[in-house]
Amino acid sequence: MAVVLAGSCLAVPAAKAADDKPFDTVAVMEKQDRIRRDLSAGTAGFDTLSADKRRELLSRQDALIGIIDGRRYEDLSAEERAKASGEIAWIDSVSSQVADERQVCERIKKAGSNRVERVCMTAQQKREARERAQRTFEGRRSGPENDPSTGL
Repeated sequence: MAVVLAGSCLAVPAAKAADDKPFDTVAVMEKQDRIRRDLSAGTAGFDTLSADKRRELLSRQDALIGIIDGRRYEDLSAEERAKASGEIAWIDSVSSQVADERQVCERIKKAGSNRVERVCMTAQQKREARERAQRTFEGRRSGPENDPSTGL
């Protein structure tokens, strides 16, 4: 029984590595450089990141860079590919969270008025509002009043 368990445990990392998609190491390095610049400048929403999360992000970037710096995807071992893919996924997840939480403000002119109002919301709220408006618009376009077979 122990032999079967040991064999199945060894198969999991190999299966995981097979699921990882190839990535362009040069593009990954450029993206990490851009994230690091935004992080140090406190732009692109990174100013809201806690000190602990900031340290972890930098640590994971260092680990990723240590794995892929100056190498191509094909040059990496299966273990290095899996580790790099995991670090990339974690960094991308934090970056997208930060992007969703950043404040976006715009000046909106209310209908029927010359008054301009400043409206601020998170990027995620803005995206959700845009998606809601799009669904509403699509629903009106495909409603029964626009269906030629109803005669309306």
